[in-house]
Amino acid sequence: MVDLIRDSMAGKVAVIIGVGPGQGISTVRMFINFGAKVAMVSRSGNTYGLVPSSTIKAYKADATDEKQLVAVRDRIIADYGGIDFVVSNVGVWEKLKGEFPEVNDFERILHINLSSHLSVIRTFSQPMKPAGGSIVLVGASRYIFQGNDLAYNVSKSAIEELVRKSAETLRQYNIRVNAVMPGSVGKEDTYYKVFPFNFTKLSERKELEPIEVAMVSAFLASEMSLGIDGQCINVDRGLNSF
Repeated sequence: MVDLIRDSMAGKVAVIIGVGPGQGISTVRMFINFGAKVAMVSRSGNTYGLVPSSTIKAYKADATDEKQLVAVRDRIIADYGGIDFVVSNVGVWEKLKGEFPEVNDFERILHINLSSHLSVIRTFSQPMKPAGGSIVLVGASRYIFQGNDLAYNVSKSAIEELVRKSAETLRQYNIRVNAVMPGSVGKEDTYYKVFPFNFTKLSERKELEPIEVAMVSAFLASEMSLGIDGQCINVDRGLNSF
């Protein structure tokens, strides 16, 4: 399976948006491992120890600002010649005050956690239309909705319909849209401690290693998942089943 994914990704261009020190950078490392050329996009432009090269470049942009996304998309195309895969790892968790949040706070969380994904789809699907490709959003498992904030839950649950409708719209261009819905994920990049397949037993911990999410993102982006479109895949060690 790993070799087949590598064969389908080798030399292609992946854009990872929302790269941070845990899940984001693990996703970058996973795509690099599979032979993709990777454009890392974050507000800081941090490379988290990776050395920029002809196949790894870091770009600075705020995904909540569509104009910045358009500008960075054009820079990536100028550098790499095209875009094949996009992973949107944009999102924030914030505990808002009160039983019901103020409307402006509610809208702010929705803008970050939901509208940013829409902007990513709008912006990056355009250059992908001639050749097709794959877009993967990162949402959240309903398991972690329990006891969580109203704005967070609404913003994350709406990703499911965004994925379905976007997949329906872009299917004519051979662009697939899916989402990974993780449970609680560790904040530390443990890629080299884990890969390949050095995981704790399911019963030993509830918190996911970032690489567990990264592997599913890579699978959904690859041609190994051609039959999967408009789907939201729970990655929560089965906790949403209980």
